[in-house]
Amino acid sequence: MRRVTVRSDAMVGVELRPAQDVELHLVDASGRRVKRRYTIRTARPEVGELDLDVLLHGDWAGSTWGATAAAGDAVSFQGPRGKLQLTSADWHLLAGDESALPAIAAICEALPEHEAAIAVIEVQDATDEVPIPHADVHWVHRGDAAPGAPDRLVPAVEALAWPAGDGHGYLMGETRSMVALRGVLEARGLAHEAIFVKGYWNIGRPDRVAGRAPSR
Repeated sequence: MRRVTVRSDAMVGVELRPAQDVELHLVDASGRRVKRRYTIRTARPEVGELDLDVLLHGDWAGSTWGATAAAGDAVSFQGPRGKLQLTSADWHLLAGDESALPAIAAICEALPEHEAAIAVIEVQDATDEVPIPHADVHWVHRGDAAPGAPDRLVPAVEALAWPAGDGHGYLMGETRSMVALRGVLEARGLAHEAIFVKGYWNIGRPDRVAGRAPSR
């Protein structure tokens, strides 16, 4: 993962909510125009700067841009966008894969100190781990297994001991895995409306983990 800072006069004075994203307009190796969405990890509205943490997995448009972007390069984007609203609760459970790392970190950083945060995050191995502020973090390593299946995150979340009080869930990553995790949270008593689900990618379609072209 590499942090890339972009600056735009249009972003000066724009106040952002945690985990909002921007959609970059890029060009892939064949010259085809593509769009890739990246969560805003941090922002400095006084100067119009956005920090984007870009996964460098695979030889795809997003990864190539993240690895090669240099000071002075131009890039166009749309946004910011995003519907997530932080909800006050006694504790917050955040779960996802590496595509959700910037969002999970931004949410945990924005939570009040008296509201506990528990994060369960699947990555390939320890080299993909990043600091997650103000959270009790449980890392799940999949090793050489392909990303996206729910069979690692689901048991990890099921094994958690939940704190007392009212909770709120944030599930972000491969769409079908996040839907499966929502069922786990609801089965344990968390209300449907207390769970935010965001599918960042789908197996076999363009995604933030690998940037693959759609299956045909």
